[in-house]
Amino acid sequence: MRKSGFFPRLALVNIARNSRFYLPYLLSCGGVAAMYYILQFLEHNEGLDSVRGAMYLKSFASVGCFIAAMFSAVILLYANSFVMKRRQRELGLYNILGLEKRHIAQMCFWESLFCAVITIAGGVAVGILLSKLALLLLLKISRLPVLFGFSVDFQGVANTAALFAVLFLLTLAKNLFQVGKSRPVELLRSAQAGEREPKTKWLLVILGVLTLGGGYFLAIATKNPVEAMLWFFVAVILVIIGTYCLFTAGSIAILKRLRANKKFYYQTRHFTAVSGLLYRMKQNAVGLANICILSTMVMVTISTTVSLNIGLEESLNDMFPYDLEFVKDLEKQPGDSMEYLHMIEEAVAENGGASELRYYNRGWIYCGVKGNEVSLRLDQDCVRTEVEFVTAADYARLTGNSVVLAPDEVLVCARNLPDFPEDFTFTDSGKSGLSFHVRDTITEIIEHASTTLITSDEARLFFVTADQNAIDRIMALNPERGSKQFRVQINLAVPETEKLEKTDAIILQLSKQLENGISSTSKQDQAAEFYTMYGGFLFLGVLLGGLFLMATVLIIYYKQISEGYEDQRRYQILRQVGMSQKEVAVSIHSQILLVFFLPLGAAAVHILAAFPMLSKMLELFQIYNVPLFALCSLGTLAVFCLIYALVFLLTARTYTRIVGN
Repeated sequence: MRKSGFFPRLALVNIARNSRFYLPYLLSCGGVAAMYYILQFLEHNEGLDSVRGAMYLKSFASVGCFIAAMFSAVILLYANSFVMKRRQRELGLYNILGLEKRHIAQMCFWESLFCAVITIAGGVAVGILLSKLALLLLLKISRLPVLFGFSVDFQGVANTAALFAVLFLLTLAKNLFQVGKSRPVELLRSAQAGEREPKTKWLLVILGVLTLGGGYFLAIATKNPVEAMLWFFVAVILVIIGTYCLFTAGSIAILKRLRANKKFYYQTRHFTAVSGLLYRMKQNAVGLANICILSTMVMVTISTTVSLNIGLEESLNDMFPYDLEFVKDLEKQPGDSMEYLHMIEEAVAENGGASELRYYNRGWIYCGVKGNEVSLRLDQDCVRTEVEFVTAADYARLTGNSVVLAPDEVLVCARNLPDFPEDFTFTDSGKSGLSFHVRDTITEIIEHASTTLITSDEARLFFVTADQNAIDRIMALNPERGSKQFRVQINLAVPETEKLEKTDAIILQLSKQLENGISSTSKQDQAAEFYTMYGGFLFLGVLLGGLFLMATVLIIYYKQISEGYEDQRRYQILRQVGMSQKEVAVSIHSQILLVFFLPLGAAAVHILAAFPMLSKMLELFQIYNVPLFALCSLGTLAVFCLIYALVFLLTARTYTRIVGN
């Protein structure tokens, strides 16, 4: 018994003999280890420090490392618990044949050691091989220059090895604890232990309906993007609780209703499936809920990050309608604006010229709308809105729509303020108001560069006034709440590939002449930041989507095997009492469809309910194209359904093969 090498050889034989259980376990753990090393490699990569937006990329990699570490623990512990459960009878037999618990503990130690070595060595090796490809992919989707050279992140190797060593030690401790407290007879009979018919727990059903309904209500009713971000995680927690409750208690209630339906229940393909599921639903429910939640996570992660990247150009054009925009604060720089304009024109002419150059004066102030008052003091019950002003002369020059206004008349574009009155007053506490009449409404406004978050449901007022004097009178009510600006907007007459270089050159040339109170915005410079940030989002989304998908596939595979071994004896009995092979096959098919496509349907409903909230959250990234997000969500759902169906077909064969033996 103490012969040198006996237990290591026995451990290797056990792993080989139970390859049906261990192979997916090792592949999954190795895949997660490879992902974790790649994220570590990106987080520590010194070459990324030299590219624009490195902060975003490294932050995303750091977040990815944390999530991958958490899921590594979940996958490892789940897969290990399944493997040990399937081997309980084998361990009991070893005990009966003379191996003491300390001998079984030694065998478990060597098995865990071999699994750890295979996982860490294989995962790190694959991670090193794919790390350069991952870096190139990240740079490609972030539109950054390629970094040459190949390197190994030894800190990442050490961190990956340390993480998985700790996780395997935890699984070993858990296995040794189970072996220590178990009895041989219990281990031998564990595989034959059946489930009693579970009772319908109506309180759990009601809790599930309430929490799921609450999560759906938050997702549908929340209209403000900032509130959507704040309430999103609350809604997610409620939906997760509701999913577990309804899969645990609600599924039992549904199965009992199906059993009560004699027309449905007393059919060969339904009878065995419903009865078998009913008696084992307590252990089925958690696995099915896990599949549902992970499937939802995959689809949400992929659809949102893909939408962000596809809608990026539209978002950039909305935020930065011109290649270059210069803003002069007329309070801080009250000098001649035309002299300032001439200086800009000279710099632009030296760098390729402009296809379009325009300028205008703009007034800006933040107000609260309440009835027929536009107050410069914000009350609790007012509608807060950004208010802009341009003169009739500037509006006519920029749009070609000439208009003559009386001193107390304005044109107005009121967004998300449908009941804005025809006669209103600008007011401020302690000061007499300024009354105006809306001569007409307009739809064409003067757009400008803005990095300030403006959501689709945010109120906004744009006024065209008779002259600059009207703007000055309004601003004088409370000079501290707004600003008067002179804006110059430029589109360069150079190829798109040269615009970043030219805009940087223009800003650098003017920086020596520009003084305090004058700022500039370059669309190309901002685009480079956005490409990096959104590209990092997409890369992280694809990587985490792959991680969630891996966990989903692993749970489905192990659940099919578990179901197969538990149903094997039952179907043998049914064949012995006269059930034909064809009827058995139909029953098996019915049960598999019922079990494994229920989570997919529930995940699709979760996605549908979450769609309004996710759409609002995308507005925080200046993505307002709801049809685009809907198309990305449907496409992601369709692709995931295909992958899910493929996994179902592959694992269903394993189930059928086990049951048929």
